Amino acid sequence: MLKILMLEDCDYINSIVKIGSQHYGRELAEDGNQVLWLTPPYNELYLLKDKEEYYIRKTAHKNNFQEVEKNLRVYCPHSLVIAGQQKLFNTKLFHKLSVDLCMPNIKSKLKKHSFDNVDVLFMNNMRLYYLKDKVKYKKMFYRCNDDKTLRDAAYDNYNYFENDIIKKSDIVFVTSMDLLEKKQKIRKDLVYLPNGVELENFIRDEYRLPEDFTDTQRKKCIFVGAFASWLDVELVEYSAKMLKDIDFYIIGPVKTDVECLKKLSNVKLLGVKPYIEIPDYLYHSDVAIIPFKINSFTNSITPVKLYEYMSLGLNVVTTDFREMQFINSPAYIAKHKDDFCDKILLSIKNKEFNKETNIKFAKENTWANRYLTIKKYL
Repeated sequence: MLKILMLEDCDYINSIVKIGSQHYGRELAEDGNQVLWLTPPYNELYLLKDKEEYYIRKTAHKNNFQEVEKNLRVYCPHSLVIAGQQKLFNTKLFHKLSVDLCMPNIKSKLKKHSFDNVDVLFMNNMRLYYLKDKVKYKKMFYRCNDDKTLRDAAYDNYNYFENDIIKKSDIVFVTSMDLLEKKQKIRKDLVYLPNGVELENFIRDEYRLPEDFTDTQRKKCIFVGAFASWLDVELVEYSAKMLKDIDFYIIGPVKTDVECLKKLSNVKLLGVKPYIEIPDYLYHSDVAIIPFKINSFTNSITPVKLYEYMSLGLNVVTTDFREMQFINSPAYIAKHKDDFCDKILLSIKNKEFNKETNIKFAKENTWANRYLTIKKYL
Protein backbone atom coordinates (compact mmCIF):
# COMPACT_ATOMS: atom_id res chain seq x y z
CA MET A 1 0.00 0.00 0.00
CA LEU A 2 1.37 3.38 -1.04
CA LYS A 3 0.53 6.89 0.10
CA ILE A 4 -0.36 9.21 -2.78
CA LEU A 5 -0.76 12.99 -2.42
CA MET A 6 -2.61 14.49 -5.40
CA LEU A 7 -2.42 18.28 -5.83
CA GLU A 8 -5.37 19.11 -8.05
CA ASP A 9 -7.22 21.97 -9.79
CA CYS A 10 -10.78 21.10 -8.79
CA ASP A 11 -12.95 19.60 -6.10
CA TYR A 12 -13.14 15.79 -6.27
CA ILE A 13 -16.87 15.43 -5.62
CA ASN A 14 -18.59 18.55 -6.94
CA SER A 15 -16.67 19.42 -10.09
CA ILE A 16 -18.90 20.19 -13.10
CA VAL A 17 -17.11 17.73 -15.36
CA LYS A 18 -15.14 14.64 -14.40
CA ILE A 19 -11.47 14.96 -15.35
CA GLY A 20 -8.70 12.41 -15.80
CA SER A 21 -7.18 12.98 -12.37
CA GLN A 22 -10.45 12.01 -10.70
CA HIS A 23 -10.45 8.71 -12.56
CA TYR A 24 -6.82 8.06 -11.65
CA GLY A 25 -7.50 9.00 -8.03
CA ARG A 26 -10.25 6.40 -7.88
CA GLU A 27 -8.10 3.78 -9.64
CA LEU A 28 -5.26 4.39 -7.19
CA ALA A 29 -7.63 4.08 -4.22
CA GLU A 30 -9.35 0.97 -5.54
CA ASP A 31 -5.91 -0.57 -6.01
CA GLY A 32 -5.42 -0.37 -2.24
CA ASN A 33 -3.39 2.85 -2.03
CA GLN A 34 -4.14 5.64 0.46
CA VAL A 35 -4.96 8.77 -1.57
CA LEU A 36 -5.34 12.39 -0.45
CA TRP A 37 -6.92 14.78 -2.97
CA LEU A 38 -5.85 18.35 -2.17
CA THR A 39 -7.57 21.29 -3.89
CA PRO A 40 -6.23 24.86 -4.23
CA PRO A 41 -6.56 27.10 -1.14
CA TYR A 42 -9.65 29.24 -0.72
CA ASN A 43 -10.74 32.16 1.47
CA GLU A 44 -13.63 34.58 1.82
CA LEU A 45 -12.67 36.44 -1.38
CA TYR A 46 -14.22 33.52 -3.23
CA LEU A 47 -17.60 34.87 -2.14
CA LEU A 48 -17.08 37.79 -4.54
CA LYS A 49 -16.11 35.51 -7.40
CA ASP A 50 -18.21 32.37 -7.05
CA LYS A 51 -20.42 31.74 -4.01
CA GLU A 52 -21.15 28.14 -4.99
CA GLU A 53 -17.46 27.36 -5.33
CA TYR A 54 -16.79 29.04 -1.98
CA TYR A 55 -19.24 26.81 -0.12
CA ILE A 56 -17.99 23.69 -1.89
CA ARG A 57 -14.43 24.41 -0.77
CA LYS A 58 -15.51 25.50 2.70
CA THR A 59 -17.26 22.15 3.11
CA ALA A 60 -14.15 20.28 1.96
CA HIS A 61 -12.16 22.30 4.50
CA LYS A 62 -14.56 21.76 7.40
CA ASN A 63 -14.94 18.03 6.71
CA ASN A 64 -11.23 17.74 7.45
CA PHE A 65 -9.72 14.91 5.39
CA GLN A 66 -13.08 13.25 4.87
CA GLU A 67 -13.00 9.82 3.24
CA VAL A 68 -15.33 10.27 0.26
CA GLU A 69 -14.57 6.85 -1.19
CA LYS A 70 -12.70 3.91 0.25
CA ASN A 71 -9.01 4.89 0.63
CA LEU A 72 -9.61 8.36 -0.87
CA ARG A 73 -9.74 11.49 1.29
CA VAL A 74 -10.21 15.13 0.29
CA TYR A 75 -9.12 18.40 1.84
CA CYS A 76 -9.22 22.07 0.85
CA PRO A 77 -6.87 24.41 2.79
CA HIS A 78 -7.95 27.88 3.87
CA SER A 79 -5.36 30.60 3.23
CA LEU A 80 -5.11 34.27 4.15
CA VAL A 81 -3.72 34.95 0.67
CA ILE A 82 -4.97 33.61 -2.66
CA ALA A 83 -2.94 33.76 -5.86
CA GLY A 84 -5.12 34.90 -8.73
CA GLN A 85 -5.21 36.17 -12.28
CA GLN A 86 -5.10 39.86 -11.39
CA LYS A 87 -1.63 41.31 -11.87
CA LEU A 88 -1.07 42.11 -8.18
CA PHE A 89 -1.90 38.54 -7.09
CA ASN A 90 -0.34 36.80 -10.06
CA THR A 91 3.24 36.62 -8.80
CA LYS A 92 5.54 33.93 -7.46
CA LEU A 93 5.39 35.66 -4.08
CA PHE A 94 1.60 35.38 -3.88
CA HIS A 95 1.71 31.75 -4.97
CA LYS A 96 4.20 31.07 -2.19
CA LEU A 97 2.21 33.05 0.40
CA SER A 98 -0.99 31.22 -0.51
CA VAL A 99 0.70 28.04 0.68
CA ASP A 100 2.71 29.53 3.56
CA LEU A 101 -0.29 31.35 5.06
CA CYS A 102 -2.72 28.46 5.15
CA MET A 103 -4.74 28.45 8.36
CA PRO A 104 -4.29 26.00 9.98
CA ASN A 105 -0.75 25.41 8.80
CA ILE A 106 -0.85 23.03 5.83
CA LYS A 107 2.36 21.23 6.76
CA SER A 108 1.03 20.54 10.26
CA LYS A 109 -2.29 19.33 8.86
CA LEU A 110 -0.57 16.93 6.50
CA LYS A 111 1.65 15.64 9.30
CA LYS A 112 -1.33 15.12 11.62
CA HIS A 113 -2.96 12.91 9.00
CA SER A 114 0.32 11.18 8.00
CA PHE A 115 0.53 12.71 4.53
CA ASP A 116 3.68 14.80 5.10
CA ASN A 117 5.84 11.91 3.92
CA VAL A 118 4.38 10.12 0.89
CA ASP A 119 5.42 7.63 -1.72
CA VAL A 120 4.16 9.67 -4.68
CA LEU A 121 3.44 13.37 -5.05
CA PHE A 122 1.10 13.74 -8.03
CA MET A 123 1.75 17.37 -9.01
CA ASN A 124 -1.14 18.50 -11.23
CA ASN A 125 -1.89 21.98 -9.87
CA MET A 126 0.70 24.72 -10.28
CA ARG A 127 -1.11 26.94 -7.78
CA LEU A 128 0.20 24.51 -5.16
CA TYR A 129 3.70 24.56 -6.65
CA TYR A 130 5.39 25.60 -3.40
CA LEU A 131 3.74 22.83 -1.40
CA LYS A 132 6.27 20.40 -2.88
CA ASP A 133 8.85 22.01 -0.59
CA LYS A 134 6.80 21.21 2.52
CA VAL A 135 6.36 17.47 2.03
CA LYS A 136 8.73 14.56 1.61
CA TYR A 137 8.16 12.21 -1.28
CA LYS A 138 9.94 9.30 -2.94
CA LYS A 139 8.66 10.11 -6.43
CA MET A 140 6.98 13.04 -8.13
CA PHE A 141 4.64 12.54 -11.09
CA TYR A 142 3.24 15.22 -13.37
CA ARG A 143 0.38 14.76 -15.85
CA CYS A 144 0.26 17.42 -18.57
CA ASN A 145 -3.24 17.29 -20.06
CA ASP A 146 -3.40 20.46 -22.17
CA ASP A 147 -1.38 23.58 -22.94
CA LYS A 148 -2.64 25.78 -20.10
CA THR A 149 -0.26 28.57 -21.08
CA LEU A 150 -2.53 29.18 -24.10
CA ARG A 151 -5.78 29.49 -22.17
CA ASP A 152 -7.42 32.90 -21.82
CA ALA A 153 -6.95 32.83 -18.05
CA ALA A 154 -3.47 31.31 -17.94
CA TYR A 155 -1.29 32.52 -15.11
CA ASP A 156 1.80 34.50 -16.14
CA ASN A 157 4.06 32.28 -14.03
CA TYR A 158 2.59 29.01 -15.24
CA ASN A 159 5.46 28.41 -17.67
CA TYR A 160 8.04 28.83 -14.93
CA PHE A 161 6.24 26.48 -12.53
CA GLU A 162 5.43 23.85 -15.14
CA ASN A 163 8.88 23.79 -16.72
CA ASP A 164 10.47 23.33 -13.31
CA ILE A 165 8.07 20.52 -12.41
CA ILE A 166 8.72 18.79 -15.74
CA LYS A 167 12.47 18.91 -15.08
CA LYS A 168 12.20 17.68 -11.49
CA SER A 169 9.50 15.03 -11.81
CA ASP A 170 10.43 11.37 -11.90
CA ILE A 171 7.77 10.69 -14.52
CA VAL A 172 5.90 13.09 -16.81
CA PHE A 173 2.75 11.91 -18.61
CA VAL A 174 1.38 13.83 -21.59
CA THR A 175 -2.08 13.30 -23.06
CA SER A 176 -1.47 14.32 -26.68
CA MET A 177 1.23 14.06 -29.32
CA ASP A 178 1.26 17.85 -29.64
CA LEU A 179 2.16 18.14 -25.95
CA LEU A 180 4.75 15.42 -26.36
CA GLU A 181 6.53 17.40 -29.05
CA LYS A 182 6.31 20.68 -27.12
CA LYS A 183 7.46 19.32 -23.78
CA GLN A 184 10.29 17.28 -25.29
CA LYS A 185 12.11 20.58 -25.62
CA ILE A 186 12.40 20.42 -21.83
CA ARG A 187 13.05 16.68 -21.40
CA LYS A 188 12.95 13.67 -23.73
CA ASP A 189 11.69 10.79 -21.57
CA LEU A 190 7.97 11.66 -21.59
CA VAL A 191 5.21 9.05 -21.42
CA TYR A 192 2.37 9.43 -23.92
CA LEU A 193 -0.88 8.58 -22.11
CA PRO A 194 -4.10 9.83 -23.74
CA ASN A 195 -7.42 10.24 -21.96
CA GLY A 196 -9.97 7.46 -21.55
CA VAL A 197 -13.50 6.51 -20.52
CA GLU A 198 -15.18 5.13 -17.40
CA LEU A 199 -17.25 2.35 -18.95
CA GLU A 200 -18.99 1.57 -15.67
CA ASN A 201 -20.79 4.92 -15.83
CA PHE A 202 -21.81 4.68 -19.47
CA ILE A 203 -22.68 1.05 -20.23
CA ARG A 204 -25.90 0.04 -18.45
CA ASP A 205 -28.81 -2.36 -18.73
CA GLU A 206 -31.36 0.45 -18.92
CA TYR A 207 -31.38 4.12 -19.93
CA ARG A 208 -33.95 6.71 -18.91
CA LEU A 209 -35.45 9.00 -21.56
CA PRO A 210 -34.52 12.56 -20.44
CA GLU A 211 -37.43 14.93 -19.97
CA ASP A 212 -35.54 17.46 -22.12
CA PHE A 213 -36.00 15.16 -25.12
CA THR A 214 -39.63 16.13 -25.63
CA ASP A 215 -39.87 15.42 -29.37
CA THR A 216 -38.81 11.81 -29.81
CA GLN A 217 -39.39 11.90 -33.57
CA ARG A 218 -36.72 14.49 -34.43
CA LYS A 219 -33.07 13.47 -34.80
CA LYS A 220 -30.82 14.61 -31.99
CA CYS A 221 -27.24 15.89 -32.24
CA ILE A 222 -25.49 16.28 -28.89
CA PHE A 223 -22.46 18.00 -27.40
CA VAL A 224 -21.40 17.43 -23.78
CA GLY A 225 -18.71 19.52 -22.09
CA ALA A 226 -17.69 23.05 -21.24
CA PHE A 227 -18.89 25.37 -24.02
CA ALA A 228 -15.90 27.71 -23.78
CA SER A 229 -13.63 29.84 -25.95
CA TRP A 230 -12.12 26.81 -27.71
CA LEU A 231 -15.53 25.79 -29.13
CA ASP A 232 -16.50 27.01 -32.59
CA VAL A 233 -19.84 28.72 -31.91
CA GLU A 234 -20.14 29.87 -35.54
CA LEU A 235 -19.78 26.28 -36.74
CA VAL A 236 -22.57 25.10 -34.44
CA GLU A 237 -24.75 28.01 -35.56
CA TYR A 238 -24.10 27.25 -39.23
CA SER A 239 -24.81 23.54 -38.75
CA ALA A 240 -28.08 24.23 -36.92
CA LYS A 241 -29.21 26.63 -39.65
CA MET A 242 -28.32 24.19 -42.42
CA LEU A 243 -29.82 21.15 -40.66
CA LYS A 244 -33.16 22.51 -39.50
CA ASP A 245 -34.69 19.04 -39.12
CA ILE A 246 -32.13 18.11 -36.45
CA ASP A 247 -32.19 19.35 -32.86
CA PHE A 248 -28.83 20.32 -31.35
CA TYR A 249 -28.51 19.68 -27.60
CA ILE A 250 -25.67 21.32 -25.66
CA ILE A 251 -24.98 20.04 -22.14
CA GLY A 252 -22.45 21.75 -19.88
CA PRO A 253 -21.43 25.13 -18.50
CA VAL A 254 -21.51 27.97 -21.03
CA LYS A 255 -18.41 30.14 -20.72
CA THR A 256 -18.52 32.04 -23.99
CA ASP A 257 -20.99 34.16 -25.96
CA VAL A 258 -23.78 31.97 -27.38
CA GLU A 259 -26.44 34.63 -28.07
CA CYS A 260 -26.56 33.58 -31.72
CA LEU A 261 -27.49 30.03 -30.67
CA LYS A 262 -30.26 31.16 -28.33
CA LYS A 263 -32.09 32.60 -31.34
CA LEU A 264 -32.32 29.20 -33.05
CA SER A 265 -35.35 27.04 -32.23
CA ASN A 266 -33.47 23.79 -32.92
CA VAL A 267 -30.62 24.54 -30.48
CA LYS A 268 -31.28 23.53 -26.87
CA LEU A 269 -28.88 24.86 -24.21
CA LEU A 270 -29.54 22.51 -21.29
CA GLY A 271 -26.82 23.71 -18.92
CA VAL A 272 -24.99 21.44 -16.48
CA LYS A 273 -26.29 17.92 -15.89
CA PRO A 274 -25.03 15.41 -13.29
CA TYR A 275 -22.31 13.07 -14.57
CA ILE A 276 -24.50 10.08 -13.71
CA GLU A 277 -27.23 11.32 -16.08
CA ILE A 278 -25.05 11.96 -19.15
CA PRO A 279 -25.34 8.38 -20.49
CA ASP A 280 -29.14 8.76 -20.68
CA TYR A 281 -28.75 11.75 -22.99
CA LEU A 282 -26.13 10.03 -25.15
CA TYR A 283 -28.12 6.80 -25.48
CA HIS A 284 -31.16 8.63 -26.80
CA SER A 285 -29.15 10.81 -29.24
CA ASP A 286 -28.39 10.07 -32.88
CA VAL A 287 -24.97 11.66 -33.31
CA ALA A 288 -22.41 13.50 -31.16
CA ILE A 289 -20.13 16.38 -32.11
CA ILE A 290 -16.81 17.89 -31.05
CA PRO A 291 -16.84 21.33 -32.72
CA PHE A 292 -13.41 22.55 -31.63
CA LYS A 293 -11.77 25.54 -33.19
CA ILE A 294 -8.44 24.69 -34.81
CA ASN A 295 -5.66 26.44 -32.89
CA SER A 296 -2.60 25.79 -30.73
CA PHE A 297 -4.69 25.10 -27.64
CA THR A 298 -7.13 22.59 -29.18
CA ASN A 299 -4.27 20.86 -30.99
CA SER A 300 -2.92 19.94 -27.55
CA ILE A 301 -6.16 18.23 -26.43
CA THR A 302 -7.28 14.61 -26.43
CA PRO A 303 -11.01 15.01 -25.73
CA VAL A 304 -12.46 12.73 -23.05
CA LYS A 305 -15.87 13.19 -24.66
CA LEU A 306 -14.76 11.27 -27.77
CA TYR A 307 -14.37 8.07 -25.74
CA GLU A 308 -17.52 8.73 -23.70
CA TYR A 309 -19.63 9.26 -26.82
CA MET A 310 -18.35 6.08 -28.43
CA SER A 311 -18.85 3.94 -25.33
CA LEU A 312 -22.56 3.97 -26.23
CA GLY A 313 -21.85 3.36 -29.90
CA LEU A 314 -22.57 6.91 -31.05
CA ASN A 315 -20.96 8.16 -34.21
CA VAL A 316 -18.87 11.28 -33.59
CA VAL A 317 -18.23 14.20 -35.92
CA THR A 318 -15.19 16.32 -35.09
CA THR A 319 -13.23 19.14 -36.60
CA ASP A 320 -9.72 18.31 -37.74
CA PHE A 321 -7.73 19.27 -34.64
CA ARG A 322 -4.30 17.69 -34.51
CA GLU A 323 -4.71 14.82 -32.02
CA MET A 324 -7.32 13.19 -34.25
CA GLN A 325 -4.44 12.26 -36.57
CA PHE A 326 -2.87 10.07 -33.89
CA ILE A 327 -5.55 8.28 -31.89
CA ASN A 328 -6.88 6.18 -34.78
CA SER A 329 -10.55 6.54 -33.84
CA PRO A 330 -13.59 5.71 -36.00
CA ALA A 331 -14.76 9.34 -35.74
CA TYR A 332 -15.88 11.30 -38.79
CA ILE A 333 -13.35 14.14 -39.23
CA ALA A 334 -14.67 17.21 -41.04
CA LYS A 335 -12.38 19.49 -43.05
CA HIS A 336 -14.74 22.49 -43.32
CA LYS A 337 -18.20 23.64 -42.21
CA ASP A 338 -20.16 22.08 -45.08
CA ASP A 339 -18.26 18.84 -44.60
CA PHE A 340 -19.19 19.01 -40.91
CA CYS A 341 -22.88 19.17 -41.82
CA ASP A 342 -22.54 16.38 -44.39
CA LYS A 343 -20.83 14.13 -41.87
CA ILE A 344 -23.55 14.76 -39.28
CA LEU A 345 -26.09 13.47 -41.81
CA LEU A 346 -23.85 10.53 -42.76
CA SER A 347 -23.28 9.67 -39.10
CA ILE A 348 -27.02 9.52 -38.47
CA LYS A 349 -27.49 7.34 -41.54
CA ASN A 350 -24.74 4.95 -40.37
CA LYS A 351 -25.75 4.99 -36.69
CA GLU A 352 -26.47 1.26 -36.37
CA PHE A 353 -23.82 0.18 -38.87
CA ASN A 354 -20.93 1.78 -36.91
CA LYS A 355 -22.20 1.04 -33.39
CA GLU A 356 -20.14 -2.04 -32.53
CA THR A 357 -16.95 -0.53 -34.00
CA ASN A 358 -17.37 2.55 -31.81
CA ILE A 359 -18.02 0.51 -28.66
CA LYS A 360 -14.95 -1.62 -29.37
CA PHE A 361 -12.83 1.52 -29.66
CA ALA A 362 -14.11 2.81 -26.31
CA LYS A 363 -13.45 -0.52 -24.57
CA GLU A 364 -9.85 -0.38 -25.73
CA ASN A 365 -9.41 3.08 -24.18
CA THR A 366 -10.67 2.87 -20.60
CA TRP A 367 -9.24 4.72 -17.63
CA ALA A 368 -8.60 1.32 -16.05
CA ASN A 369 -6.35 0.40 -18.97
CA ARG A 370 -4.60 3.78 -18.84
CA TYR A 371 -3.99 3.31 -15.11
CA LEU A 372 -1.96 0.16 -15.80
CA THR A 373 0.67 2.41 -17.42
CA ILE A 374 0.82 4.66 -14.34
CA LYS A 375 0.97 1.62 -12.06
CA LYS A 376 4.21 0.46 -13.71
CA TYR A 377 5.96 3.60 -12.42
CA LEU A 378 4.61 3.63 -8.85
